This record gives sequence, structure tokens and C-alpha cells, in this order.
Amino acid sequence: MKFALAAGALLASVATATAADLAAAPVEPVAPVVLPYSWTGFYVGAHAGYAWAQERDNASSIAPAPVDSFNVDGAIGGIHAGYNEQFDGGFVVGLEGDIDISGINGSDRAVTIAGPSRLEMKNRWQGSIRARFGYAFDRILVYATGGVAFADIRERWNLANGLFVGSDTNTRVGWTVGGGVEYAFDDHWSARAEVRYSDFGKSNFAVAPGVRFRGGFHETVGLVGVSYKF
Repeated sequence: MKFALAAGALLASVATATAADLAAAPVEPVAPVVLPYSWTGFYVGAHAGYAWAQERDNASSIAPAPVDSFNVDGAIGGIHAGYNEQFDGGFVVGLEGDIDISGINGSDRAVTIAGPSRLEMKNRWQGSIRARFGYAFDRILVYATGGVAFADIRERWNLANGLFVGSDTNTRVGWTVGGGVEYAFDDHWSARAEVRYSDFGKSNFAVAPGVRFRGGFHETVGLVGVSYKF
């Protein structure tokens, strides 16, 4: 009887010690898995900014025409869409297109043999199709961009204080190059800042039979925008 009581007491003490050891054992928390951000995917967005440009004009058919260049500027804004592919090592390659409404305009006065005259230029819309090459530091993308650019150009002449008034509009195709930085502040939304230079070349403008001019413009534009990646 005494042996049975002693054995029972020993088993009880062992069970109590084991339970205490089990209760005291710490449970290690499972660390969350944080995956690096990926720039791969399609995206759409909107942007706005300001352009500083220069109109370049010369007469090609008549002598008493303004022949000069002058500064033009204005606000610009629109939408963009594209696709990025991110490779091992952080390199990102993409293709992007944009279309903008433009408020770029300006005018200049000139003295001709016909008398004081006025030349005006206006750009109402423009756009581009560009490649993008960049390097991603996780959620920060630094990139260069370049490609084809196109814009409408409206030229208007008022020669000799209203002796002759005429206008013409052409669509020009040129080139654009620039760079920027983009930051993804969550898995879908990103913000960007970009600077680009565009040259739309020159084209002929016919304002009347036998009255033609050759003109165009180039610009530097600063833009900010947001994008949504699918």
C-alpha cells in the first residue's frame, strides 16, 4: 500500500513538472513574408504640367512677312497608358503613349516693308509614343524616355495692321526625349515627376493663294502625374 502511494505521488510530481515546462515554453511568432514590389504590368494615369516653348518661323514666298522666332508657353495636361516589364536585377523596360490638351500660345510683332505686322502661334493638342528604360530601387523607379511626338500648330498672320489676315493649321510629327522618377506608394498607385524636350520641326502654312510660310516649335515641359497599375 505504501509502495502504491509513493508511486502515485512520484507520477503526479512528474506530470506537474512536465505541464509546467510545457506551459513555460515560448511560442515563436511567424514573421510575415514581404515580397519586393514589381513594376511589371499594364497601367493608366493622368498628368498635368507646364511647357516653355519657342516658335520658329520664316517666310518662303513673300518678302513683307514676319521672319523671326519668339517665346510661347502654356499649361498642358492629359492621360497616359503603357506597359512595364521588370527583369532580374531591377531593370525595367516599357512602352507608353499619351495625349494632351495644350494651352501653349504666344505672339510677336514685327516691322515689315508693308508696315507693322503680328504673328501668332497656338498649339491645341499634342501626344507621343515612347519607350521607357529605367532601374527600380524597389518602389522607386528612375527612368529615361524617348520616342515620336506629334502636335497641331496653328499659325495666324496679321500683316500691315489688317491689310492682310490669314491662318492655317498643320499637324507635325517630331521627336521627344526626357526622364523622370516614379514612386509606388501602394501595390496599385504610383506618382511621377517628368521633364521632356520635344521638337516638332517645321512645315509649310498656306494662308492665301501664293502666300506661304514655314514654321514650327520646340518645347521643354515639366509634368507631374499619377498612375494605376492593374
